[in-house]
Amino acid sequence: MKFRYSGVNPSAPVAYCAFYAMHTLVEVLCVSADEASARAVSDRIRGMVAGLERELSRHLEGGPLNRINSSLEFEDAGDELFFCLELSEQFRDATAGYFDVAALSPSRERPSCIFSASGHRVKRVSGGILLDMGGFAKGYAAEKVRRLLEEEGIADALVNFGNSTVLGVGRHPLGDCWKVSPAADESVCLELRDSALSVSGVQAGGRRHIVDPIAMTCPSKGYGVVVTGKSALLCEMLSTALYAAPEEMQDSIMKGFPAYSAGHIKL
Repeated sequence: MKFRYSGVNPSAPVAYCAFYAMHTLVEVLCVSADEASARAVSDRIRGMVAGLERELSRHLEGGPLNRINSSLEFEDAGDELFFCLELSEQFRDATAGYFDVAALSPSRERPSCIFSASGHRVKRVSGGILLDMGGFAKGYAAEKVRRLLEEEGIADALVNFGNSTVLGVGRHPLGDCWKVSPAADESVCLELRDSALSVSGVQAGGRRHIVDPIAMTCPSKGYGVVVTGKSALLCEMLSTALYAAPEEMQDSIMKGFPAYSAGHIKL
């Protein structure tokens, strides 16, 4: 983990940490914490995000999601993954099916899994289901980081998961918010104060990775989707759903989330 601390401005000392997790660079900038506290918080954040990655990654052999994807029997999901899968299913309904953690599946059977509250166990409905928490994990982790910062009494911070999910806690020390431009379109400037943004679209090099789970295709649009609002998790799930959905469906999806805003940006 990279850690830097500056007390040049004693009224607003700044700590920065960066580490790789969830296939991306995670960066956290904290204001007005002493160096020892900031370093301890940074270590806690890194450990927590690493723990979430173990819980939510389908690639980690022996991890709970990997076990569920490898079995047709009920498997112990643990409290965290069970909650995330249940929430994902609720959000699939709320987005007309366009946010779907089973979008990579060759099967179109939905719901994609069965939940047993006894022991928090989960099983897939068939071998044609593949569960993947992409489009969910970074936003969920950002919200967990927010709660950790609150517990530590840090009121002003910027949390960045790979420039695609960004959370502004409190404000910049020289302003009343955090001003952020999505990396894909620096002509757009968004103001975050206890709010977040998430961007979805094709990846660098034009790689299409978001699946329309209804048409079972990978859309390649001439724009990215940016969503802003209170919750980093909702922003990430919404931006994923909106990019997956046909344009004529985007407004109807957003009607269910009046506190959130969505727009198109250049890629």
